[in-house]
Amino acid sequence: MESADSLNNPLIKVGRSGIGQLYFINMNILHLLIPFYLVFTGCNLFNTGNDQEKFEPTFRAEINGEIFDITQVKVPLGRYNAVLSTQGAYSYLAVFGDFFSENLFPYKEQISFLLAYDANKSKYSSALDSIQVDEFSYRRIGGLYYESDGDAPVSRYSSDVNDNGYIFVEIELLDNGEKVIYGTFEFIAIVDSRVDKYSQRVDQDTLHITNGEYRLLLDDRREE
Repeated sequence: MESADSLNNPLIKVGRSGIGQLYFINMNILHLLIPFYLVFTGCNLFNTGNDQEKFEPTFRAEINGEIFDITQVKVPLGRYNAVLSTQGAYSYLAVFGDFFSENLFPYKEQISFLLAYDANKSKYSSALDSIQVDEFSYRRIGGLYYESDGDAPVSRYSSDVNDNGYIFVEIELLDNGEKVIYGTFEFIAIVDSRVDKYSQRVDQDTLHITNGEYRLLLDDRREE
């Protein structure tokens, strides 16, 4: 004998009424749930997902008119980094991009710039200089270019002390707490040393690094 409660309970009656009534009740439940689903998820239906998009780094320039675009090649042929660290009384920024040769690997070229970062400043000189971080240590600042073959140095170029180039720096805080550093740069680099046998720029004592542009995730290692 079934109880009065079981006879009046539509979910229990389903077992007695067959597949047709089960389908009818399930559809009614579905119609009731859809509005609640839209209320709780509707805000995401039209979300462009900008905050979820994968970050796309940029590091490009021209070297004597030749394209140097690291972000257009795949790792390990392209590598880049931006590090902000505490060096003595300074916030020391190092930004670099490595471009590895596919045919001459592990030969690579590197463009980099180093500077004493100031949160109240966005334009910096690219002229070669140095800062003293303790009684015995100095850090170079300015624009640089390197060639190397694996761990073996091939050439080094530096911006001149009177170089009139520039480095622009801006830092943006993302919603996820990460920092993005971006800007532009141009400078002239003059050869300091070079092993002609291995250098791909043996006939270029001066490098005009122009149309520099970068946008990278910042590795901020400063002490809070």
